[in-house]
Amino acid sequence: MTKAEVDALATTIVEVASITSHEESQPDIGEACTTKQIDEKEEDQNHPKGIKFALLYTCILLGCFLVGYDNACLAVLAPVITDDFNALTNIGWYAVAYLLSMSGTLLIYGKLYSFYSMKRMFLGSLSIFLVGNIVTASAPTSPVFIFGRALSGLGAAGVFAGGSILIAHTTTLQQRPLYIATMGSVECTALATGPLIAGAIAHAANWRLCFYICIPITVFIMITVFLCVGDIRISEYQGLNGKEKRQRMDLPGSAVILMAAPCLVLGLEWAGTTYAWANWRIVLLFTLAGILSLVFIYAEYRAGDNGIVPLKMVRRRTVALSGIVVFCNVGALSVIAYYIAIYFQAVRGATTLGSGIMYLPLAVSMAITALLGGKLTSFIGYANPTLLLGAALEIVGSALMTTLQPNTPAVKWIIYQIVYGIGIGLGFQPPYVAVQATLKSSEIPTALTTLAFLQTNGGIVILGIAGNVFFTRLSRNLEAAVPTLDAATVLSGGALNVVRSVPEKYREQALEAYSATLSNVFYISLALSCVIGVCALGIEWKSIKEKKQSEEGGEA
Repeated sequence: MTKAEVDALATTIVEVASITSHEESQPDIGEACTTKQIDEKEEDQNHPKGIKFALLYTCILLGCFLVGYDNACLAVLAPVITDDFNALTNIGWYAVAYLLSMSGTLLIYGKLYSFYSMKRMFLGSLSIFLVGNIVTASAPTSPVFIFGRALSGLGAAGVFAGGSILIAHTTTLQQRPLYIATMGSVECTALATGPLIAGAIAHAANWRLCFYICIPITVFIMITVFLCVGDIRISEYQGLNGKEKRQRMDLPGSAVILMAAPCLVLGLEWAGTTYAWANWRIVLLFTLAGILSLVFIYAEYRAGDNGIVPLKMVRRRTVALSGIVVFCNVGALSVIAYYIAIYFQAVRGATTLGSGIMYLPLAVSMAITALLGGKLTSFIGYANPTLLLGAALEIVGSALMTTLQPNTPAVKWIIYQIVYGIGIGLGFQPPYVAVQATLKSSEIPTALTTLAFLQTNGGIVILGIAGNVFFTRLSRNLEAAVPTLDAATVLSGGALNVVRSVPEKYREQALEAYSATLSNVFYISLALSCVIGVCALGIEWKSIKEKKQSEEGGEA
């Protein structure tokens, strides 16, 4: 997962946790002071302090880095892994499996951390993440590798959510912004260095070592958390019985979305590649996805304010448009980040290490501007200017990406990445600010959660579509460029073997066909960037400063 995505979601979870804790912790009049003082005293006894807190925070930062690295490294490793397994048709699944399990359980983890011991949930998540990396690193086949990625994503969701929530419940409100900002910086570092580290390791040793190194770090985090953290719980939820907890967790909605997402992703992954679009399997998958989506909408209608995606929020103009923006932002970035590595390795002939270095202009520019974008919005007082500027640069950057050719000069593809990286970095935080500026304080937690859900699933859906476009277009372009070539046989190998398997006299035509295919894929990012620009124009202009002054006046 990219830094901007994880950073935005981390901020969301902390805000949800802190706001919910503040609003729902108001005691009854009769025993307000006594109950609140006792609860705070009991909770404070379990909060780590001094060296223990320093160790806990170090572990949380390490967890943030691992989650970001575990996803970012795949951008460089995917072509090499497909070669090792001879499974080019599975290339889209390597990232989708991780994102699918992470996004499908992220909101559920948020509920579980509220109702149960945070320490136990965090350790459980780390355990799943550990097992997932063991399976991934030792996978003998591509399906086993994909299963390991799914396990890693399942654990990563809990690690990511747990780190943010633990910070929200072990620091004061005045301290929290500094700690969260540092977590965001670590995610930036993971994004910028993850592909480079993975490329260097794969070049010097083997791609499996890129996942093995996560194991000892995860074990260290687990031991430290076990020794330093007490049994932290949210006191106001401890009195809830099982039925009340199930009602607040929106189990029907969670179950439906967990069933609908695989149907949609499988349909997008298989259609036009493994099976024809008219094949009964594809028709069945899309039909089930559509039916389950309707069931999900009904479940959310019945759940009301307890739903994981409350419908009343989606009806708000700014919330709806902001949701589209974050969905498209992640989708567009996922396409560029995933397939630019294939361009560098398959078309330009770069090694995994070289590909990681060549990817740095995009990663670094995005990491820096993602941090500066929030400060710029706070200074201006409106989210719209930053979002509009980011959307404009995204459109320009993604349009430039579609012009990449086998012989494109280095200075050009560096500039293209920087332009796009600045645009995508500026565009991630403003939607969250815009939503908070237009809603009442009591509505903000559910609105932010809805945006987080849409943002997470943007990468899943769009990567599934991009993988289908890549495979089908590459087959057609190769057959058109080399008439005597059996595209099906060539594509049965890895991403890097395609050009190598073509006879020498047709290599140049094959490279042109490969480059043209990647341009087709990058057009998806361009289309999404245009949608972002249109939606950004429709978001309401609300001053953050005016809202703050209004709230202060009302309180007075």
